[in-house]
Amino acid sequence: MLPGIAVIGAAFTTNPNIAIIFISIAPGGLAFSAPMGWSIPSLIAPKGTVGSVGSIMNFFNNVAGIIAPIVAGFIFQVTGSFAINFIIAAIILVLGILSYLFLLGRIEQIQSPFSVPTDEAPAEAS
Repeated sequence: MLPGIAVIGAAFTTNPNIAIIFISIAPGGLAFSAPMGWSIPSLIAPKGTVGSVGSIMNFFNNVAGIIAPIVAGFIFQVTGSFAINFIIAAIILVLGILSYLFLLGRIEQIQSPFSVPTDEAPAEAS
């Protein structure tokens, strides 16, 4: 995810070619890390709920994808510049990286509250 921070370089250049280079490096780095993020639902979801967990994750990703251009447009309208948008994007990415490092914790499957623990045998029907 670190190459994604390159987007901040676009905020500090007036050369459109240099800005395009920075803006191209950033999503390339994020695309490189995306498979890891999308593998997490299959690793943590209780058995039989991977689709539900992935759907919830996809929903919130899409909500962010809807809100981001609205906020970016509002910031551009107020400031007349996209530079602040690039800085905000870099800050959000740094917060995401820090969250992965310090908040994610150990990745292990969540046990379903409806499943039988593996150390107990199911009761036989009489």
